[in-house]
Amino acid sequence: MQDLRGLTLVWADKLKNLYSERETRNILLLVLEDIFGFSRSALLVSKEIALSDVELDQLAQISSRLQTGEPLQYIVGFTYFDDLKLAVAPGVLIPRPETEELVSWIQETIQNEKHLQVEDWCTGSGCIALAVKNRNRDFEVKGIDISAEALEIAQLNAKELNLEVEFQIQDALEAEKTSGIDVIISNPPYIPWIEKEQMHQNVTEFEPDLALFVPNESPLLFYQAIAEYAAKSLNENGYLFFELHENYGVETKAMLESLGFSSVEIRKDLQNKNRMLKAQWKVKPIQ
Repeated sequence: MQDLRGLTLVWADKLKNLYSERETRNILLLVLEDIFGFSRSALLVSKEIALSDVELDQLAQISSRLQTGEPLQYIVGFTYFDDLKLAVAPGVLIPRPETEELVSWIQETIQNEKHLQVEDWCTGSGCIALAVKNRNRDFEVKGIDISAEALEIAQLNAKELNLEVEFQIQDALEAEKTSGIDVIISNPPYIPWIEKEQMHQNVTEFEPDLALFVPNESPLLFYQAIAEYAAKSLNENGYLFFELHENYGVETKAMLESLGFSSVEIRKDLQNKNRMLKAQWKVKPIQ
C-alpha cells in the first residue's frame, strides 16, 4: 500500500519549480483516476492506495516527463473538452477552458436553430467542431486546418466519438469564397512572436508554433483573412465567432465593423479577459 499524502509530497517536491502543491495534487489525482482506474471519490477519502511495482514505475516515468515541462495531456495522450474525451499530441494545441466558454456562447446563440452549415477554421484537434456537432447532431460541421498532422488527430477524435464531422486541409490565409455557410468559428494563431519569451515552457517547448504565433507586425493576420472570407461566404444573418487575444479585442472589433459586420460583441472569459467575439453578417440593401 502507498501513502497517498506521502506520494503527493514526493511529486510536489519534484515538480515545485513548475506547479504549486495544489496543482501537483490535482495532476496526480487525474493520473490515478484516468490511467490507473481509481475513482475520484475514493481518492478524496483514502489515505492509502494499492499500486503494483509496474504502476509505481509508470508513475515515476510520468513524473520524470512532467519535470521537463511536458504537458500532462501529451504524456497521457488525451484531454477532456466540453464533456468529450479527445486525443491530443504535440501536433495540436491542447484545448483550453476558455475555448469551452466560446463553445457555450455559440450554443447559447444558435440553440434554437436547425440544419445549420458550420465551419471551424484552424480546427486543430477538432475540439470546437466536434463539440458543436455533439450538441447539434443535425448540423453539418466542417473543420479546416493547414496541418495534416492536426487533421489526422481530429479525424481520429471524430471516429472515436462517432461524430460525423468533415475535416479538410486548407490554409486560412488563402481561403476561397464559398456560399451557404451559417456559422464560421475560429480560434486562430494570434500570439505575436515577441510574447513567446513571456510564456510558460510547457507551451513554448511542446505545443506547435504553427498554431500559436503570428508576426509581430501583423497580430490580426488570421482574423483579417477569416473575416474577409466570412464576409463573402456567410448567409445573411450568419454568425462569425472568434477566440481573441485579450490585447487586440478592440482592434478586431473595429476591423470587423469596417468590413460591414454588425452587432459585434466582445465577451470576457471567467478570468475577466476579453477572450471571445461574436459578429453577424447583414447583406446591405442595394441603393
